Amino acid sequence: MGIHREGREVALNHLYQLDLGIESIDSVLDLVEKERRKSNRVKAFAKHIIEGVWANMEAVDELLSRHLDRWKLSRLNKTDRAILRMAVFEMKFDPDVPPKLALNEALDIGKKYGTVESGRFLNGVLDAVLHDLS
Repeated sequence: MGIHREGREVALNHLYQLDLGIESIDSVLDLVEKERRKSNRVKAFAKHIIEGVWANMEAVDELLSRHLDRWKLSRLNKTDRAILRMAVFEMKFDPDVPPKLALNEALDIGKKYGTVESGRFLNGVLDAVLHDLS
């Protein structure tokens, strides 16, 4: 598994914890740093995503909300919501990640960690976001 994929998966786990409200941003970043089985590069990339999503949460959620057809962000399961937030952060705010790559990574992670319906759902929302950003 590549460094970026592994970092995204670490970030997903910790964004999920943030969404549950059981951890603060500082404690989550500390937990990432303490991950023993992850390389420093994986941890740095995961922290980059977590910090980026956290710092841009309002703009990310606003963009997502515009493209949730008959859904509210608060009604999504936490895994899909975290994956969407990561992807939109990368698509809109990370110039080092091509938007199509962010979309494809989100779909792969969604298939691995989401529900049976996650792949189609994530693809529909993120494709709309991609067209909005183009």
